[in-house]
Amino acid sequence: MKKLYLNIVFLMLLVGLTVIFLYRRQSTVYSSDNYLASIIDKNNLLKNTVSPRIIFVGASNLAFGIDSERMEKEFGMPVINMGIHGNLGLALLLNNVKKYLRKDDIVILATEYYLGEFDFNTVNYTVKIFPEAGDYVDYGLDYYKQRVNYTFNELQLYRKKIQNKIFGKKLNLKELKMNTENDLNLFDTSLYARNKFNSNGDVISHLTKEKPKEIKGRVLLEKKDYDYYISMLNDFQEYAASIGAKVYYSFPCYPESEVVKYKKVISEYEDDLRKNLKIEIINTPSDLVYPDSLFFDTVYHLNKDGRQKRTDYTINLLKERVFKK
Repeated sequence: MKKLYLNIVFLMLLVGLTVIFLYRRQSTVYSSDNYLASIIDKNNLLKNTVSPRIIFVGASNLAFGIDSERMEKEFGMPVINMGIHGNLGLALLLNNVKKYLRKDDIVILATEYYLGEFDFNTVNYTVKIFPEAGDYVDYGLDYYKQRVNYTFNELQLYRKKIQNKIFGKKLNLKELKMNTENDLNLFDTSLYARNKFNSNGDVISHLTKEKPKEIKGRVLLEKKDYDYYISMLNDFQEYAASIGAKVYYSFPCYPESEVVKYKKVISEYEDDLRKNLKIEIINTPSDLVYPDSLFFDTVYHLNKDGRQKRTDYTINLLKERVFKK
C-alpha cells in the first residue's frame, strides 16, 4: 500500500511538472522586436562590414551615449556600436565581438563600472531570440546557480498562472508579453525596442523625447574583486593583438551627483585597472563626469546634448590617442 501511495504521488508530481512545462512553452513570449533583439542586427554589422572598422564595446552607456554615424563621417571608416545591456555580462559582450574581429580593426572598450556579472533572465531571453549568443555565455558556477533559481521562480510563477486560469482569470498574449518585458525592465517600447537603433547600432529614439523628471539606476557602487574580469579583458586584448587588431580602454560617462558619492570607489577602480589591465587606457574617469542635466533616464544614458558632448570629446580623444600614432 505504501508503495502504491508513493507511485501515486510521483505520478501526480510528474503530471504537474509536465503541465507547467507545457503551459510555460505556450505562454512565454519571445519577441523579435524586443530591445535585446538588436543583437541580431549588431551581429550582422560585425559579419558584413568591411574592415578596418572602429568597434565600440560596452553596454547601454554606449547604446545611448555616442553618435557613431557622425564619427564614421569624421574618420572615413565604418563605426559599429555594440552597446546593448549591462545584464548580458562582460563575457558575452567580449566573446561576441571576438568571433568577428579582424586585422586592423580598432576596438574601444567603454564598459560600465565593475561590469562583469550577467543576469540569467536577460541572457536566457537573448539566447532564445538569437541562439548564437549561447556560444558567448560564461558557463561558470554562477550561471548554473542563477539557472536553478530562475527555474524555481518560473515554476512558482506558472503554478500561480495555472491556478488563475483554473479559477477563471485569463492572461492574454499582450499581458504575457508585458510580464516578460517588465522582468527585463523594458517598460517603454517607444524607447526600448529593436527598431529604435540606427544602422550603426546607436539608440536614437530618446533624442526627440523630453527628459524624464528622475534619473534611475542610482544603485550602490562599491569596490569589488575585479581580477576575474580584468583577466577576461586581458585575454581579449591578447587575442586581438594576435590577429593584428588594436584595443583601447575608455571610462564610461557618469553623473556628477553620483561621482560625489562614489569618488573613492571610482578612484580604486581606476587604480585597479591601471595596475592590472594590459590594454592602453586613453582617458580618466573625470573626463566623462557630466552634469546630471546631460543624462536622460538612467545614470549611464545621455540625452541629446550629453550625447553630442561625449561624441565631440571622443572624436578629439581618438585623434589624439589612437590616430596620431
